Amino acid sequence: MSSEISPDESPHISSVPKRTPFGAFFSRTLPNYSGKYPVGVRDVELPISKQSFGNFRHKSMPAAEAGVTIDTVFFTLFYPADPDSQSTHDVVWFPRLRQTIDGFIKMAKRTPNWVYRTIAYPCAAAAIWRTTFPGIENAQLRQPPRSGQWPLMIFSHGAGCSRLMYSAFCGEMASRGFVVVAIEHRDGTGPSSQITDADGQTKNFDWLNWTDLQYVLISVTGFCTNRTTDPNISWVDMADQPLDDTTLRHVQLEVRLAEIDQVSKALQSIANGQPARLMGLKCAPFDWARWTSVNPYQPVMVGHSLGGSAAMAAAIDSRFAFSRVVVFDPAVQRLEPWKGRIDIPFLAINSEEFSLGSEFTKLLNILPTVPSRHVFLIPGSTHPSFSDVFLILPDFINRFTGLAVDPLAVINLSVEAVNEFLVGNVGQVCKGKTAIEAGQQLTKNRVGNAGEMVWYRT
Repeated sequence: MSSEISPDESPHISSVPKRTPFGAFFSRTLPNYSGKYPVGVRDVELPISKQSFGNFRHKSMPAAEAGVTIDTVFFTLFYPADPDSQSTHDVVWFPRLRQTIDGFIKMAKRTPNWVYRTIAYPCAAAAIWRTTFPGIENAQLRQPPRSGQWPLMIFSHGAGCSRLMYSAFCGEMASRGFVVVAIEHRDGTGPSSQITDADGQTKNFDWLNWTDLQYVLISVTGFCTNRTTDPNISWVDMADQPLDDTTLRHVQLEVRLAEIDQVSKALQSIANGQPARLMGLKCAPFDWARWTSVNPYQPVMVGHSLGGSAAMAAAIDSRFAFSRVVVFDPAVQRLEPWKGRIDIPFLAINSEEFSLGSEFTKLLNILPTVPSRHVFLIPGSTHPSFSDVFLILPDFINRFTGLAVDPLAVINLSVEAVNEFLVGNVGQVCKGKTAIEAGQQLTKNRVGNAGEMVWYRT
């Protein structure tokens, strides 16, 4: 992979500031990034040609277009910032707290009424209100060292999350010399996302519960069309709906791949210095001239959970040419039946919770189709611990959820492994690590000691 960051230039992970047992409860900020560069942060929303996916309707939107329709893409850039950049204010971790909490209530299959809001709003405010992360908003991009180019990384979040809920990982990679594009997926897997149209009008797109999909449009010809009086077209009620969310998740993965495609093209336009193609960028004025120093080709594709599924699906999609793919606890069942082959270097970092479940077995069944693969486990970790959530919450709450290790250690180990993998030194990560042989049955005790990386030798 082309990168101007060599292994000896990367700071050792132990330089990450210490996290207190109270998380961000008192400080109201996440730990500083440990890399050699300050980190800039920039939100971008870009209009795209309208695309629709799926053939269902939602009970709260019976008159809306069928399926999921996207006509913009929204993402946050994390990048090495100019050393002279100054922050005018802190970057808020949850900028739309009220709407997001309403989205979480919907995820719990409840209506956001005054009862639930009376309980949820004060609790959420106490935990995360005004919490920030250490980015410099709208900073200028730093000039790369030795007249090179900054490598590009695209990040896809998990279901129930958003682009900023992985600011620790994305910011750490940016502080090491990567431009990271964290996509906000508008596929109904996030608690709440705000969409701005070409006229500046805004609307919310919240979590989609698959049980709320009332109708599926079926045509005897095998094609889906708008609702009509055509006798060959029938509307199927809830009794004939799928028994789980698999159908919806497959549609949502299609949406994600389309968003990844549009974001990739946008970054290519920016890096190629074509401002005419960027007139639709919905953001404050910004000097994009320095962004010709970003290499938009053969980026690294990264994702967690359903984002890991999207990363794997994108790795076998002919629209993309990634250099490497990295996944954290990928939701492999969403990819079944698997019919592809990942021909680029592949890194999977898995929590202990994931490694003891059926999803890990599904991942292992796919691995024989991946020639260059590396798999690691983090004992004591849980599925959500790759996000920022446990960095913010106090330790006693984290332990209650099953997390048996410092959440910052999970981020540290992940960043260290990813960084070495991307500079071609994954063997350094394996060196000295406890190794588990493929086929060895895993148990909670056998996975390893909490807080250390374990190499699953495939």
